Amino acid sequence: MELMERRRFLTMPLAAMAAPGALLAATAGSAQAAVATAAIPTVPAITTPANTLKGLGHGGKDALALQQINSLKLKWHYTWGSHPNVATATPFVPMIKSARTLLEQDAIGYVTRQLAETKTKHLLGFNEPDHEAQANMSVDQAISLWPRLQATGLRLGSPATTGPASPWLADFMAKAKNKGLRVDFMTMHRYAWPKADEFLRKVTELHERYGKPIWVTEYAVADWNATSTRPSVYSRAQTEDFMRATVAGLRAMPFVERFAWKTRPALDPKMGCSALFHTNGTLTTTGKLYASL
Repeated sequence: MELMERRRFLTMPLAAMAAPGALLAATAGSAQAAVATAAIPTVPAITTPANTLKGLGHGGKDALALQQINSLKLKWHYTWGSHPNVATATPFVPMIKSARTLLEQDAIGYVTRQLAETKTKHLLGFNEPDHEAQANMSVDQAISLWPRLQATGLRLGSPATTGPASPWLADFMAKAKNKGLRVDFMTMHRYAWPKADEFLRKVTELHERYGKPIWVTEYAVADWNATSTRPSVYSRAQTEDFMRATVAGLRAMPFVERFAWKTRPALDPKMGCSALFHTNGTLTTTGKLYASL
């Protein structure tokens, strides 16, 4: 699939964008999608491949983790940490997960010392700073630490908040702009019902809000009301239809650079329908589908 110039975005329904071949069938009608931003420090531009890169977050450190990463035919992976956990040919992107990993665990040191090995040109920012169980940071703390990430010279992804419309993210981006701090692409998480049009609309809105490329670093179908006695109302078939449509839709968007499905254990009541692996570690039908896309 040939990628359009990043300055132009097709003005076509999201449902049509999710259909295979829709991008090539679109007419020439287009509109400016990027919003104007103030001049801030930049790094050399990265040319994104025409085929938006499929990835995965995987924190495993054993032979099974290696097998699972390799089985999905990924173009990149990350571990929510500053260094890779297994030796795989799949390219790795580091993350500075939290203030603690930055200040107490020498995360920046790990990233920079391994550049010759990882050859990464990207660095992911804090993980869900608006969530108590994750990075759990104030906006002001994140802003105060951001220059340390910027000093690596790597292309920087925004903090990944619990949702793309998070007030925390809006506050962070406004303060980063006011202080002349650099954010090169936006990262987003999205867990919801299996409605591809709505998901793709959220991706578009995030791009239009900040005028930057998008990485969807976590997404899947989830039923947050599910319990061990009342499992998810969503089926694996619904989830797989959603996966097919969203992967096609993301690849049709010229501003989406990368995406990563989020898996949980197959017996997880809230997200089991999104699991890529059986309890024995082998691929589910959803995993086999993701590997094929």
